[in-house]
Amino acid sequence: MNEAAARRFWREAMLFAVCGLLGVGLLMSATIDGPSLGFVAALESRAMRILMGLVALFVCFRIRLDSLRKFVLPLYATAVFSCLLPHVLGGATKGASRWVEFGGFRFQPAELVKILVVLATAEMIERRKALRDSFFRGVLPVIAVPVAGSLALLSQPDIGHAFFVIAIAGMLVLCGGIRLRHVLVLAATAITAFVFVLQFFGHSRSRMAEFSSGMPGFQIGRGLESFAEGALGGVGIGAGWMKMGWLPEARNDFVLAIVGNELGLVGSVIVLLLFVLFFVAVVQIALGSGTPWRFLVALGLGVTIVLQACINVLGVTFTVPEKGIDLPFLSSGGTNLVFALASVGILLNIARGGTGSSRRRCDEVPDSLA
Repeated sequence: MNEAAARRFWREAMLFAVCGLLGVGLLMSATIDGPSLGFVAALESRAMRILMGLVALFVCFRIRLDSLRKFVLPLYATAVFSCLLPHVLGGATKGASRWVEFGGFRFQPAELVKILVVLATAEMIERRKALRDSFFRGVLPVIAVPVAGSLALLSQPDIGHAFFVIAIAGMLVLCGGIRLRHVLVLAATAITAFVFVLQFFGHSRSRMAEFSSGMPGFQIGRGLESFAEGALGGVGIGAGWMKMGWLPEARNDFVLAIVGNELGLVGSVIVLLLFVLFFVAVVQIALGSGTPWRFLVALGLGVTIVLQACINVLGVTFTVPEKGIDLPFLSSGGTNLVFALASVGILLNIARGGTGSSRRRCDEVPDSLA
């Protein structure tokens, strides 16, 4: 298989995975919201969100990445600032202000930060690569990018997304060739900060205590019951009863539990395999991306989506403490869906080789992966 054919194959493989996940998400919207909204209304609502996401995908696919790089840091600064807006333009839900609400518009800034932190961190790594041996001149300016976003998210508070941003940036720093000793220092600092921050938020402490006890709470317990009832083949599409108010957040954080309930273990495994296919395709796209910056961006965006899926799946199955993070392409959240598809648009842009003089195969990758 030649280079062009390989790029096309992995691009199509990624699109196949995304379309499959969107299809399952559309089906779940119909079966979860159909009884209350009507099946046509539920499908229309989900289809409208997918359409908005496809518009974002098309825009990101067509944009010149070399031009985008010039504005990445100002855009990221704007995204960080937007995380403070819920305190003014949004209401508190369960003790947290995470949504900007203005008129009929509702937007979660954390989703924008998750995309732009990848682009901005990759940009800073490239700008400081000549100084990467210096912790203060080369590493700290890079780390300042995700730390700013994390602190803004903590103000809401949104601990899950705050440390998610740090984890994604840490992966980029490691892949960007920064010295291992510096990475270890940063990892130790992040873990210490995580333990320290947990002491100030009772909700997070209670989740950790619940997980440590080995006894799932009401929501997790209902989720596990959903999986158990579905067994191998599921109870049938539309036949599940857990979604009828028995399982909180059935359309969001716990949508996989409804998949397991109505489509069984087979349906759940298919969803997981689609995420695996998506990740493998993204890695291949990253390796043939054209420049080190594009490599980091492609890998970062792919890991962002797959890591969200991992955290969601592990939380729903009580393997790790539940963090309230959506399952990409399946959960009903419109903001998450739009920005996930925007990420796919950037990945497709990178997969086709971009535009202009940068359209070539990358003969150099970050030193840590060479």
